[in-house]
Amino acid sequence: MPVPVSRVLALDLPEGIDLGQAARYMGAKDGGDETLRALLERWAPPLRAAAAPRAVWLRAPVGALGDLWQGGDIRRHLAGCTEAVLLAVTLGPGADAQIRRAGVGDVAAGAASDALASVLAEQAAEAAEARLRALAAAEGMYLTGRYSPGYGDWPIGVQPRIAALLDTPRRIGLCVTGTCLMLPRKSITAALGLSRTPVTGRRAGCAHCALRDKCEYRKRGETCES
Repeated sequence: MPVPVSRVLALDLPEGIDLGQAARYMGAKDGGDETLRALLERWAPPLRAAAAPRAVWLRAPVGALGDLWQGGDIRRHLAGCTEAVLLAVTLGPGADAQIRRAGVGDVAAGAASDALASVLAEQAAEAAEARLRALAAAEGMYLTGRYSPGYGDWPIGVQPRIAALLDTPRRIGLCVTGTCLMLPRKSITAALGLSRTPVTGRRAGCAHCALRDKCEYRKRGETCES
């Protein structure tokens, strides 16, 4: 069964970066103290200026992408869906370069910039998801939430296949290395289920997550969903 050609999705740069979420990524609670807040406020503008969010997606029958659905969690997430949407979002190489510049001689600035970029990438992915959800709604269809490789028991090893299907190197400049590292680093790939009836998908939870033994959130008694 042939897989449709991927399509680029236009994205606007988010108006601002969620500093409270960036502080949380750095291990702080309640937005962090004044020093951390000032650090994030100092490095948010140059990070945002360096970012150039881009996205690409495709829609195909679930069965046409059968080699991707490795592990029980992603299959449960897509239960009840006849089609799936693959999505890739990147902030581009400028964000990676800015993180490196900020970190030269200033470890705190580098860490803050990295956290800010992670938040901005998530915001860009949320914007892309909202666009796709609107397209689905126009057809009277419903989307699940995003589910990314490495979450639950969906192996990170499917990243090269997703990149190939979406043609990410040519479409948005996103490459995947032999060790499944995405370059630019501040990039996100995900699958969403598409159905004629309301669907929500299913989160895997910490018990089945491949990162549970080294998760910084769990060490702090939190979860990535909280």
